[in-house]
Amino acid sequence: MTHFLSTLSSVSFFGRPYGELLKCFGLDESELIGKSVLECPAGPSSFVAEANQRGIRAIGIDPLFYRNPEAIATLAYSDFRSMFERVRRAKQRFSTRTYASVEEAEATRLEGLQRFVRDYRRNYGTGCYRVGSLPKLDFDDRSFDAVLCAHFLFIYSDQFDRGFHLDAMRELCRVAREQVRIHPIVDATNGPYPHLDDLLELVDQLGFDSCIHEVDHEFFKGTNRTLTLRRRA
Repeated sequence: MTHFLSTLSSVSFFGRPYGELLKCFGLDESELIGKSVLECPAGPSSFVAEANQRGIRAIGIDPLFYRNPEAIATLAYSDFRSMFERVRRAKQRFSTRTYASVEEAEATRLEGLQRFVRDYRRNYGTGCYRVGSLPKLDFDDRSFDAVLCAHFLFIYSDQFDRGFHLDAMRELCRVAREQVRIHPIVDATNGPYPHLDDLLELVDQLGFDSCIHEVDHEFFKGTNRTLTLRRRA
């Protein structure tokens, strides 16, 4: 059965709460305290807002961050409603590993969205939220200790081809000083991304070790694995 994301005609402006994203990436908060972190793309997640309150120097980039706070909020709430309509239609695919029910997931993610909206209003134009998009990032080499990429690469492989993914992976590695994490590692049909071996060969050439590991998070069944890349010394 086709994953519900494959019904979207463009990338959805949809985010996750800070705590859920840590679980997505298999990270403990203590690993990031005092570090610089890029969320790419950020969308309306609460990661930047909450990370910066906890001693993590976080920046989020998104192609839509040129929009003013009111326009961003309108779009984010609209896409939130649309996305959860799709989630409810795909309820048989829902895993109770992270959230006990779709309703609990919706309520928790709504709280995260509200945190994002408040923080975006407060920090619009301060540099916490910057306009940008893969496969070209306006940052110097090794600008961030960690780079986190959630729910973009691979799952939109029906819209972005192998060449785009290679260029995007190269760029994520370029701006990362220590590590890159990507979640999930499935395509739009919830199956294995067909060019993953090509990407892993590339990151090896770029000087990164790669590891695919299970994480304590699963929203839809089969989305419990994350790709971690660590720069070799």
